[in-house]
Amino acid sequence: MYDFFFSSGTGHSLMVLSFVIGIGLILGTIKIKGVSLGSIWVLFVGIVFGALGFKADSLFLHFLKEFGLVLFMFTIGFQVGPSFFSSFRKDGLKLNLMALLLISLIVCTTLLLWQVSGLPLPDMVGTMSGASTNTPGMGTAQQTWYDAAYGTFLAEVDDPDTSSAIANSFAIAYPVGLVAAVLVIMLLKVIFRVDLRKEARALVAAAGEEDRLQSLVFEVTNPAVCGRRISELLAKFEGRYSVTAIERGADSFTVVDDPVLEAGDRVCADLSSESRMMLRLCFGKEIETEAAGPSVSHSLAATHSIMVTKSSLTGKKIKDLHLDRDYGVTVVRILRSGVELVALGDMYIQMGDGLKVIGSEEGIKKVSDLLGNKSSELEKPNLIPVFIGIGLGLILGAVPISFPVMGNAIHFGLAAGPLILGIIIGHFGPKWKISTYTSTSSLRMVREIGLCLLLSTVGLGAGGAFIPSLASNGLRIMLYSAIIAFVPMLITGLVARLALKQNFYTICGLLSGATTNPVALDFSSQAYRNIHPGVAYAAVYPFALFLQILSAQLLILLCV
Repeated sequence: MYDFFFSSGTGHSLMVLSFVIGIGLILGTIKIKGVSLGSIWVLFVGIVFGALGFKADSLFLHFLKEFGLVLFMFTIGFQVGPSFFSSFRKDGLKLNLMALLLISLIVCTTLLLWQVSGLPLPDMVGTMSGASTNTPGMGTAQQTWYDAAYGTFLAEVDDPDTSSAIANSFAIAYPVGLVAAVLVIMLLKVIFRVDLRKEARALVAAAGEEDRLQSLVFEVTNPAVCGRRISELLAKFEGRYSVTAIERGADSFTVVDDPVLEAGDRVCADLSSESRMMLRLCFGKEIETEAAGPSVSHSLAATHSIMVTKSSLTGKKIKDLHLDRDYGVTVVRILRSGVELVALGDMYIQMGDGLKVIGSEEGIKKVSDLLGNKSSELEKPNLIPVFIGIGLGLILGAVPISFPVMGNAIHFGLAAGPLILGIIIGHFGPKWKISTYTSTSSLRMVREIGLCLLLSTVGLGAGGAFIPSLASNGLRIMLYSAIIAFVPMLITGLVARLALKQNFYTICGLLSGATTNPVALDFSSQAYRNIHPGVAYAAVYPFALFLQILSAQLLILLCV
C-alpha cells in the first residue's frame, strides 16, 4: 500500500493529481464572510502533498504543467478579447492608465527591493506575482526562465530549483497580497471619509441617464425632414434609439410602413440620453408625454434578448442588417463570451452572440426569425477556434523577437503567445468571419481545467522545498510582498481620488482589477453592497492581466 501512494508512474501520478485538484476545489468552495480563495487552494494542497512525500513522474508533471499553462492563457485571452480594445474608450482609458501606473509602481518596487534585499530576482518575481495575485505571471516567470537560460522549458525536469523558488515565493506572498488589497480599500474609505450612500447616488447621477432607455415623443417641425421618408432619416442618424411609431392625427404607422413625414407628425421613440439631442435636432421639437395625448409608443415598444444562431451571419456588421430601417428594431447591447458590449453600427456579430434589442413586438419577432434565436443550435461546444488558436499561439510564442538593447532574441513563449492569439481571435474573429462562439460553460471548463493542472503540478513540484524556503526566507518574503502590494495600491488609490476625482466604488474595482484580485472585488461588492466595482474591474482586467504577464517575463529576462 505504501508503494501505491508513494511510488511513480502514470496511473499513480494521475491519482495524486486527482486528489490534489479535488481536495483543493472542495476547499475553494468554503467561504468566510462570503469570500473564498477559489482555485488557488489547489496550489496549497499540492504543496502539502509534495511536502508529505507524495511523488509523481517528473516528465508527466512537466507535460501537464505546460499543457495547463497553455490552456489557461489562451482561454483567458479568448474571453477578454471581445472587450480588450473597447476598454480603452472614454472613461476606460483613464482607468487603464491608472492600472498602468499601479503595475509600473509594483515593478519598480520589486526592483528596488531586489537591489536592497539580496534575494535572487526569480524569487522576487515570484513574490511580486503572489503579492499581485497574478497566477499567470508565476507560470510565465517559470517558463521564461528555463527558455532563456536553457533554451527549453523541459530543462525544469533536471533543474527544478529555480521553478520551486518562484512557486514557493508566490505561495508565501499570495495570502499577503489578498489581505493587503482589502486593507488598502478599507484605509482609503477612512482617509477620504467616504459616505457610501453619497457615492452610490453620484454613480446613479453619472451613469444612470446614460444606460436608461426613455420613451419620448417628437413633433416634426423641421422643414428639412418634411417630405422625406423615415427610412432615409434613420439611415443617416445612428445611435441607441428605436422609432416605435409615427402618428398622424388618428392614423399610426411603423417604420416598416416607411411613411413620408409631414409637418405635425409625432414620432415616438425609445432612446438613450445621448440620442435625445440628436433626434430633437432631426425632427424639430420634443413634446411632453402628457401634452402629446394618447400614444401607441408604450404599447408597441418592447425589450428582448435574441440569440444569433445562424452561422451565415458571422462577420456581418450590425448596420448592414438594416434592422432599424426594415423592422423598427435597434440593437443596444451585445453579450459575447460573458462580456457585455455596447452595440455600435460598425460592430461585427457572430454566431452565439446575444443581442439586446428594443422595438415593436412585431418587429422583434421578425428579427428573431432572421437571426435564428434557437438555443438548441448552440448546445454543441465549438472548440475548433480554441485548439486552432492554441496551435497558432504556440507558433507565435516560438518566433524570435530581437531588440537593439538586448543581446539575445526573446520569445513570447508558452504563456504570452497563446494569450496574445486568444485576444486577437476573440476580438477580430467575427470580422474575419471566424465563428469564435463556444458556450460560456465550455470555455470556463477548459480554463478551469488548465488552471487546476497548472496549480496542482506547480504545488507538487515545489512542495518538497516549501518548508525550507519558508524557514529561511518566509518572513522576508511576507514583508516584501506586503510592501509590493500595499504601497503601490495606496498611491494609485490616492492619485485616482485626488487627481482624477474617481468614485470610491470605481477605485475599488480599479484596484481589484489591476491586481486581478477577485477576492478584493468580492469584498468591495459585498461589504459595501454595490455591484459597480465589477464594472471598473471588467474595464481594466484585460489590459492589466496582459501587463502583469509581460512584466513578469521582462523581469526574468533581466537576470538571465
